[in-house]
Amino acid sequence: MKPRLLKSSQLGEFVPAEYSGRNESGYVPIGDRVLVLPDTAAAQTSGGIHLTPDAVERTTLAAESGVIVALGDGAFHWAFDGAHLWNGPKPQAGDRVYVERYSGQVMLGEDGKFYRLMDAKCIGAVRSGPPAEPVFPTKMVPVTGWPAEGIPSLEKHG
Repeated sequence: MKPRLLKSSQLGEFVPAEYSGRNESGYVPIGDRVLVLPDTAAAQTSGGIHLTPDAVERTTLAAESGVIVALGDGAFHWAFDGAHLWNGPKPQAGDRVYVERYSGQVMLGEDGKFYRLMDAKCIGAVRSGPPAEPVFPTKMVPVTGWPAEGIPSLEKHG
């Protein structure tokens, strides 16, 4: 089955990272660090445009989603202020996550894939289930108190 492309209105289209169920990178995060296998930029867009290898690499480095491969023992143990215990569900290996753009250290794993080692606080959200398709508004609605003139409407993307 051909992987489904994830669309990002600003960055391009990504192929979701596949997690094998084990850490094949050769790296073990320590402390509050998390090892993430980022989604990779598609070499060809759904519209048929081929991207140069340089454009694919730059776009992949800007990926804001991926899958957790491994967590350090202290990841999500303490709240980000360091004074309180973590309260809430703790992400696990295999969870799809959304991270800060360009966060972490890029590392080449023993399996030939690029990983990002980052602080746990760089993870902004965990998604359960398959990656979501982005939702684009068909029309912008003016905020109360703002003039309606000059606010552009968006074309429906698809």
